[in-house]
Amino acid sequence: MDVNGTVAVITGGASGIGFGIASALARRSAKVVLADIEAERALAAAEVLRGQGLEATSCYLDVIDPASWDATADVAFGHWDQAPQLLFNNAGVGGGTTVHETPERIWDWVFSVNIRGVYLGVKTFAPRMLESGLPGRIVNTASEHALGLPPNLRGGIVAPYTAAKHAVMGYSLCMRRDFEGTSLSAGVICPGVVQSDIWNAFRNRHDTFGGPRSLERPGPHPMAHGLPAATAGERIADQVETDEFFIFTNGPDEAEVLETFTIEANAAMAAFRQRYGV
Repeated sequence: MDVNGTVAVITGGASGIGFGIASALARRSAKVVLADIEAERALAAAEVLRGQGLEATSCYLDVIDPASWDATADVAFGHWDQAPQLLFNNAGVGGGTTVHETPERIWDWVFSVNIRGVYLGVKTFAPRMLESGLPGRIVNTASEHALGLPPNLRGGIVAPYTAAKHAVMGYSLCMRRDFEGTSLSAGVICPGVVQSDIWNAFRNRHDTFGGPRSLERPGPHPMAHGLPAATAGERIADQVETDEFFIFTNGPDEAEVLETFTIEANAAMAAFRQRYGV
């Protein structure tokens, strides 16, 4: 899909992968809407892009609030008087520990943002994008966690995050099926470790789920070892323009997770067939 001249909405667009995507698309002459729960940060990010001669605007978006999605759609469809052709459901949060030690409110928060937020984005934008008749794509950000289970050293022990990202993968596969034969297509981003502030997602946690809590860690940035977000954004934009469904950023990391999962699943199926002859 040629992004030149399109309107693209990026949730979580104020920083990290979201801003990397927005920057890459804007440099390819897309008009970008940076939608983020950190409204002032999104405003500043849009001003950075406009200062580079690129087309960008911003708006507040709480992805778990349907009314907030409606307001974002009004901005996206009205700012340039042009229907968006790209929606990136990129906003997400990390958190939690093991499957039995994570507090219920953290499970609820992680699932609400990571999967309900995706659903509400599709529910809000897909009908209007289809009505426009323009070719469009809705791309969800999952994770290498959606391909299997990364090693603890890299992926941490964050059971609700891993489970939610598997749900994003499943929902994205359903989107690909359900949009078949329409003007819309689907994609799913499975990034490895990318430089971002997702490690400090609790700073924006809703009061319903326990309220904000800013984490402080001494020393270098906890995600400093990750792929630069600008590089991730360029790679994502490349794969969006070639209409890939599975979109990767780091390559070897995602391949390692997928290969491990595939080998184990194939071995289990082979054993099943040998046992039952079916």
